[in-house]
Amino acid sequence: MRKVVSALTGICLLAPMGALAQEEKSAEATNSLPPINVVTTKQPKSPAKQKAAKKKPNANVAGGTGAGTSSSDGAIGGANAAAQGGDNANPPSVNRQTVGGIIVADPDLGRVSSVTHEGLSLLGGGAQTSFYKAADILPSILVESPDPYGLSGTRNINIAGKSDFHLARTINGLPIAGIVGGGDLYDLENIYRLDVYRGPIPADKSLGISNASGVIDQRILGPQNKQSNFIEQSFGSWDFNKTFARIDTGLLSTGTKLFISGSTTSADKWTGVGDASRENAALGLSQSFGNALKVDVNAVYNKFDGNSYRALTYAQTQNLKANYDFDYNKTLTGIPAADVNYYKFNRVNSETFAVQADIDYQFSEGQHLVFKPYYWKNDGAQYNAAGSTVQIWRQQSDNVGGVLEYNGHFRTGTDVVVGYWWQSMAPPPPPTDQRRFSVTASGDLAFASWNTIADIDDFVVNSPYVQLTQELGSITVTGGLRYMNLGAPDMHYFNGAGIPNGSLDDALAANPAPFPGTTVAAQDYTEYLPNIGITNDFGGGWSANVSYGRNFGRPDWGPQASNYIQNRAAFQAKGITLQDVVDRVKPEVADQFAAQVSFRGYGLTVIPSVFYAEHTNKQVKVIDPSIGPNIAYYEGTGSSTEYGVELQVAYQFNSTLFAFGSGTLASETFDADTPTLTGGSLLATKGNQIPNTPQTMLKAGMTYTWNDFSVTPVVRYIGERYGDAANVQKVSGYTVVDLTLGYDIKDKFGLDEATFKFGVINLFDRKYVSQISPNETDLSSSANYYVGAPRTLMGTVAVKF
Repeated sequence: MRKVVSALTGICLLAPMGALAQEEKSAEATNSLPPINVVTTKQPKSPAKQKAAKKKPNANVAGGTGAGTSSSDGAIGGANAAAQGGDNANPPSVNRQTVGGIIVADPDLGRVSSVTHEGLSLLGGGAQTSFYKAADILPSILVESPDPYGLSGTRNINIAGKSDFHLARTINGLPIAGIVGGGDLYDLENIYRLDVYRGPIPADKSLGISNASGVIDQRILGPQNKQSNFIEQSFGSWDFNKTFARIDTGLLSTGTKLFISGSTTSADKWTGVGDASRENAALGLSQSFGNALKVDVNAVYNKFDGNSYRALTYAQTQNLKANYDFDYNKTLTGIPAADVNYYKFNRVNSETFAVQADIDYQFSEGQHLVFKPYYWKNDGAQYNAAGSTVQIWRQQSDNVGGVLEYNGHFRTGTDVVVGYWWQSMAPPPPPTDQRRFSVTASGDLAFASWNTIADIDDFVVNSPYVQLTQELGSITVTGGLRYMNLGAPDMHYFNGAGIPNGSLDDALAANPAPFPGTTVAAQDYTEYLPNIGITNDFGGGWSANVSYGRNFGRPDWGPQASNYIQNRAAFQAKGITLQDVVDRVKPEVADQFAAQVSFRGYGLTVIPSVFYAEHTNKQVKVIDPSIGPNIAYYEGTGSSTEYGVELQVAYQFNSTLFAFGSGTLASETFDADTPTLTGGSLLATKGNQIPNTPQTMLKAGMTYTWNDFSVTPVVRYIGERYGDAANVQKVSGYTVVDLTLGYDIKDKFGLDEATFKFGVINLFDRKYVSQISPNETDLSSSANYYVGAPRTLMGTVAVKF
């Protein structure tokens, strides 16, 4: 109740705010662009700033766009959609430049880059479901998966040495996702831009219970002003198939716009038997009530079922040729200990629903009060081999939350954002419902025991924030503060002995006996998260930026509880309770610094950046032999330092040839050796490179167009990495080339749009280690290694009418 009252109080404080504001200037009209071009997208400016901008030579290489405005329609699959999100998308808060489907940012704060709708189509994989894959071209980002299409949940993204464990994943700025369970909610055909924040983050863009790794925000392609129908059919190796369709009603006389879409996707695993399938439906509604009130609603349903890829050990990676297609067993052997690795007993399924609204009330000229409620629900299960049994982890989660925000735009060149974010999140994590099953001689699963029965309250977030931006001639100063209060709940664990198979509610209703020493009291984790940035526009296409921001990473209570329950006798023999173990983890704090210079002119974009970050209270998993053999748990005692340089370059040679690329040279190392709970021997980690963190990454691509044809090769070089904190298990670097061919066939059929695209992933069939998981948090044992997908062919036909 205390937290609910606090949330309501914060919301009520926002209502009277806002005065002396200026009506936001509409962005420039979107020009029609060729398939690959360079275009600057500017945020709305004060009148003084707009006058100064007119004097800048060569600022707009190929015309301006109004990202997120309704001045023109964003054509799905077309060039205009690269910067058009429909009326329900807010204008960007930073200046960006589109570079061949990639927006290179010139921000007021931090290192932020984006991928446009065009870039998502090119880089987002054949399934067009994984926003991770679409971000892979950006500097300091490493995306790994054995799945060539991006359909499988077996994947990882690493941002400057940090995994997605502390990554905020948002949709239209809202954290509509769970920590575990669920899948990619939206088809990328319905996303018009992907924003990736890699360092300091504005307070109003940083929402998420963790953002120490950064933020990835998907902006929904809302209903369009013009009526249209879009159909896309894709096919490829390993029986890949996807059908996508979307209908836009256009702007009706009632001020209503609506889109509805649906898709079905499937593919076999290339490593062995098993497959993955996905069904998706989405709806977007935009309704205006005069000039003062506008309501946008987006809803999505997603169902996924897929067999998991099997990891290799480090020893197996030393002979990739022999182990490249190593996978789970294709057939049952009749031997229970071996049959737990049968492919049907290692899979994931989920059924997810989410809805969000954006209610924008302009209660005075230039003053907006915006309410953004949202709801996310998932029901799924994860099956995996656990020793000589099969574990089924039921994942049922409900997240409900909302943001109330005031936006003011002043004639003095001042922008004010004041908001309050509240969210209630039902577990898991930590796991509440885990059961173990034995494999019978006939190949069936027979209930063996409960592994976890837990009664855990909801987690509650209360987070007020403010962000101020002031334009002072050619200089822009922005700064903000967000207060993060993450309320962790009471947790109670029970003995499952003698409790029959059934649901979690059934198990709790059977009054299981509590495990001694396994009660954890509720507590609040709090942190102040400031940010500040200064940008100077020198004119002539030159600008520079310096920034600082503090980011937050939640403690991970789940593994603490699971390790303790499984090894409670050893812990309790040392007098250690679950509360003691949980208290050993704390929120990770990341202090981020960044500076960059950019030049844009004469078809050339060059942006070099430097960054530096200190991570404290880093959560790492250690083995503590003082408690027992192979007893592991997490400690919030780690710290690391990262620093490096990034380079983003793009050049329009002429009307037919365009090239782009990025490079990263970085170091991410542990600051000290890592202690254990019992004060045993320190783990030797000081000075070692963070696992799964390449020091060098180079990525480049080019597009050549000729009449209705286009060809785009993309090459990625990933330097060597380590799979362990001791830096013993070295993984060689690799180079992979992908190729996309396009053919515009609209003139052949008289349609608004009609294209054929043919792509090849891993053109030269390179054998390499892709995903290493887990990475920077696990110091206790060898990692799991997943190989990259072999050469994969795919084709897509898309029409719009």
